[in-house]
Amino acid sequence: MEKRPFIIDCDTGTDDAIAVMAALGCEDIDVKAITSVNGNVREEWTSANNRNLTEYLGIPVEVARGAVLPFYPRGDYYGDTHGRTGLGDVVIPTAEHSEFSKDRAPEVIRRIADGEGGALELLVIGPMTNIAIALSLYPELAGEIRHIWVMGGAVRGGNVNTTAEFNIWVDPYAAAMVFRAGIPLTMVGLDVTEQAILNGEDEKRYRALGTRAGVLTADILQYMFQRNQKGGEDAMMHDALALAAAVCPQCLEFKPYFVDVECQGVYTAGHTAVDVRGVSGRKPNAMVATDLKLDRFKEWLFRCIEGCGRS
Repeated sequence: MEKRPFIIDCDTGTDDAIAVMAALGCEDIDVKAITSVNGNVREEWTSANNRNLTEYLGIPVEVARGAVLPFYPRGDYYGDTHGRTGLGDVVIPTAEHSEFSKDRAPEVIRRIADGEGGALELLVIGPMTNIAIALSLYPELAGEIRHIWVMGGAVRGGNVNTTAEFNIWVDPYAAAMVFRAGIPLTMVGLDVTEQAILNGEDEKRYRALGTRAGVLTADILQYMFQRNQKGGEDAMMHDALALAAAVCPQCLEFKPYFVDVECQGVYTAGHTAVDVRGVSGRKPNAMVATDLKLDRFKEWLFRCIEGCGRS
């Protein structure tokens, strides 16, 4: 079976790195490029993490730098969830033999979409700034992208404030543009990603693989456990779950809803308004993940990491 072409657009922190490794080890997709965006940490770090990661794994993939700032003026909002550089206390060697793409993220998206004849899919697991810039520069892209798989938003509640999830909150204007673009889209939000938690037994299983991807995943999980013990977030696989939505849909349940993004509210900017009751009268523009089959997801994720870097 021919592999599906994907671009991963990400703000590589801890769970992003695991999602990238899973994508590179997934037998169903062909990762054409990884594009970086400002988000969990500054763009200089997210880009470096992607370049270092792909070289460390020995998997040649085009890595492009992307948006340094969001459209929405947030200021310095970087927390300590992912540490200063995005990978917590985990260190991987600095890349020495690979270079960043000569093109920035929007141009990479346009170029690859042009070459894939409508088959390109995007896994967007950070703020959507790069996608919005690409759509603004090249409006025809809306008809050339097969599907967008988004980690972001929530039907109910947020993790930055009472209403907004981080990826959408960072750049709500960009998210609103993407949701309104008419591209088939699946939203995997906090309602399900906060259930996708790995534990100590999972960490041991990954470490026992003995591969670079397996041990690195285990090291990242160990950092997450320590973070949680200090009162921080648990070992939630937010971003890998968005990938699972694309290639292992039986891991999740979905419902079609109309989704829009609040951009101007003092307390609600970044809120994904999911029309669960149909009161807007608008046709659904997204499939929204509503439930998770955790055991099935865990097994799928393990098999992907097991396949990462395997010849």
